[in-house]
Amino acid sequence: MKKGMVFVLCALLAVMSLFAQGSTDNAADKTLTVWSMLTQPERAAELENLAAEFESLHPGVDIEISLMPWTGALDKLVAAVMAGNPPDLTVVGQGMPQTLAETGGLVELSDLVEEIGGKEQFLGTTLSISASTLDGSIYALPLYITPVVAYYRQSYLDEAGFDKIPETWEEYYEMCKAVTDPENNRYGFGIPLGDQHGMKMIWSAFQANGVDLVNVDEDGNWYVDIDDEDYAALVEAYEWLYALIRDCAPEGTISYTQANLRELVATGVVMSRIDTPEIYYNVRSMDPDNIDDVRYFRLPGRKTNNQYMGWNGFAIPAAGNVELAKEFLKFCYTDDRLVDFYLSYPYCMFPVVESIYSNEHYLGSMPEELKPLVPDMVLDIFRNSNPIALSNGPFPYAGEVDQKNMFGIPLALMFTDGITAEEAVDMLIENLHELIGD
Repeated sequence: MKKGMVFVLCALLAVMSLFAQGSTDNAADKTLTVWSMLTQPERAAELENLAAEFESLHPGVDIEISLMPWTGALDKLVAAVMAGNPPDLTVVGQGMPQTLAETGGLVELSDLVEEIGGKEQFLGTTLSISASTLDGSIYALPLYITPVVAYYRQSYLDEAGFDKIPETWEEYYEMCKAVTDPENNRYGFGIPLGDQHGMKMIWSAFQANGVDLVNVDEDGNWYVDIDDEDYAALVEAYEWLYALIRDCAPEGTISYTQANLRELVATGVVMSRIDTPEIYYNVRSMDPDNIDDVRYFRLPGRKTNNQYMGWNGFAIPAAGNVELAKEFLKFCYTDDRLVDFYLSYPYCMFPVVESIYSNEHYLGSMPEELKPLVPDMVLDIFRNSNPIALSNGPFPYAGEVDQKNMFGIPLALMFTDGITAEEAVDMLIENLHELIGD
């Protein structure tokens, strides 16, 4: 080979090497930082497994997952987004996508949704609750959802001679009242009004009574949408809840947290509450011999079949490594790769993609106590459920703390200050107006 040709070939190889290094060895392009609030060990480990599998298929990519508690997570995310140094991908809870999108710091994900199969594959309102504009913009991809149902102990009902599953609010009250025996430290009902989780029961009651609370006008402005019929339905719901707590719950229940109440349910002090299937996780650890005694049914509807469902998702900050984050999400949401993730903590995390409910591995690996719930009951719940104030679309800033303040505090004040159900509803409406700013 002539010297000139050798020189040209060497130069060409050097240039190709520079281009290769620029496209594949840029550490910033190949590192994906993820913030996750899924700190429970089993699901944290499964998220790491997904990351490891993605890394093996994409040599040089490094996924760094940082775990953090839900408490304070939104404030940290807002601060990071505003400072221009957010993670590349983050887990988000209810209300968080709307707040973050308002900063202009999230990527709109409609194109990603289409790439992984389209909107129609996602259950119920799981996509609409993560949008933040009327034109259908999507700022978070739903990751998992959680149903809320009524739990009870069958042996307690047998002892009380109560031989039917409640089909009305009145029958649910009668069931709880029938087993309440304070002298033997046994109560029919409980609700964690001491933290934000109490709103799940309250919102379920509002939804079952046909109330949505807010709406949006043709200009995209939110407004409180409560007519006389809705007002009466809200009063009825508060009065029913007040009677349940007054007659069937332990003294001091208005200060209980979810952790307090789950322990009381798991140890048999409280016979029934409205909760997610996570209650079985507590029963397994505290009263495993009686886990078959704990059963559930759908909370009775009154005017509609709607009730509460939990929601968590993924969001991509605009200042991060957007393309790599999208590639990782596409990987996770294809070929049923999320099945083992859902099974890592099946009491809380249920699939957002309807096709997974026919996956043999998913159905066959479900804990025995959950099999009556999946798929028929849970699919019905998810198709007819809404997180707070989202029946008519997304509601900016309505996170769980807002929900506690709007719903839980008026109910608690009926006990501590003796306000009426009408005054509780007036307070709720005032809180809504203040939140929306209409």
